[in-house]
Amino acid sequence: MRYKIATIWTVMFLFCSCDMNNSEQKKLFNILLTQMERLTADEKPKQTKTLQFKKNEEYTVKVVRVADGDTFTGLTDDNRQVRCRLYGIDAPEGKQDYGKRSTETLAGMIAGKHVKIVIMDIDRYKRPVTKVYTLDGKDVCAEMLRTGMAWHYKQYSKDEDYAELENEARQKKIGLWAGKNPAPPWEFRKK
Repeated sequence: MRYKIATIWTVMFLFCSCDMNNSEQKKLFNILLTQMERLTADEKPKQTKTLQFKKNEEYTVKVVRVADGDTFTGLTDDNRQVRCRLYGIDAPEGKQDYGKRSTETLAGMIAGKHVKIVIMDIDRYKRPVTKVYTLDGKDVCAEMLRTGMAWHYKQYSKDEDYAELENEARQKKIGLWAGKNPAPPWEFRKK
């Protein structure tokens, strides 16, 4: 980026401060344009092969980043990053009540650890929607519901166990259910 700015300033300076005839200006402009194209070509991101996922495939990934209470980035065995969306839940947004606590809860369970993911679907952002299990077999999505850190995303999941876990957390007023009138993230996003 610095190279682009420096090149643009150089061109502007030359055209504004020099007394050149039209053909000299064109020649200099073409030289600088060629150099600018080379610089910008070097800065273009390298294309990487997109990971292809199929439903019900299983992988083990190391969690390298937790974005929020229902999204994380994992590193595959061949060192490729994959951004995963947790299946069947929708966690509060960052600026929403319990958004930060939900993220911290998920991070506490999986950050820096190896987890097993099972591909359930691919979302509109081309992310795999995954069930996530700790290596000792704990269902991470279920734990987020049990601790009251997410809603059961009934629009995309008909899992009766998940629905029951949300109901239990609501009745016990655990986590976000301790609030007066928790707003589901899908309604919060609409606003």
